[in-house]
Amino acid sequence: MTGDKTGRHRRREREFRFRRSEILDAAEKLFSARGFHGTTMAEIAASSGFSIGGLYQFFSGKEQLYSTMVEEKVRLMYDGIMGAVDREECVEDKIRALVIAHFACVEHHVDFYRLLIGHESGLRSEGLRTLRKRILEEHRAHVARIEGLLREGIRRRVLRRLDTKSLANALIGIIAYFKFAWIMNPEGTSLTARVDDVLELFLRGASPAPVIGTGMGRIARGKSVHREAE
Repeated sequence: MTGDKTGRHRRREREFRFRRSEILDAAEKLFSARGFHGTTMAEIAASSGFSIGGLYQFFSGKEQLYSTMVEEKVRLMYDGIMGAVDREECVEDKIRALVIAHFACVEHHVDFYRLLIGHESGLRSEGLRTLRKRILEEHRAHVARIEGLLREGIRRRVLRRLDTKSLANALIGIIAYFKFAWIMNPEGTSLTARVDDVLELFLRGASPAPVIGTGMGRIARGKSVHREAE
């Protein structure tokens, strides 16, 4: 009997998570396309296959649904970016993977990024101020993980001995500039085609010795002219 109850409980939990994810997926598409104020709970219910009453069994209202969707999406994207970084071996390839993953996220989720950039303009409630705080916490945690990567680069003499927090914020700042510029005008060059530009801007100032000739190009392509220390 205990086993049967445990099995039923697990099935209910799986079904709950699945149905909740259906709602969040539908909400992301609608909020990203129409914004917070342009989207209604009735539209989200219809898009996800729920009744209005069924929707409120999962979320207390549109604000909570929006906040949950944004927070979980941001965390999922940061986790995906660092997963791409962790799959690489050497520091230069990890930095390249970081930039590529950031840019790929924007290209694949451009409407969500536009929503993220503009969401503060019309949202003033306490709950959404809390959302901004949580997004900032996720960003800080992401920067902290990048600091760890850059410390490894310093230890292996791929990067100069500079303050890792400053280095991490500089790298994120360069990435953010290219992302924002592309979001505002995505009709031109593919964002992922600018990866080498980001690496050149960052690594030219962070390499452990002056780089001349074609050496910078080799670093920018993940082939450092400096051998990693054993």
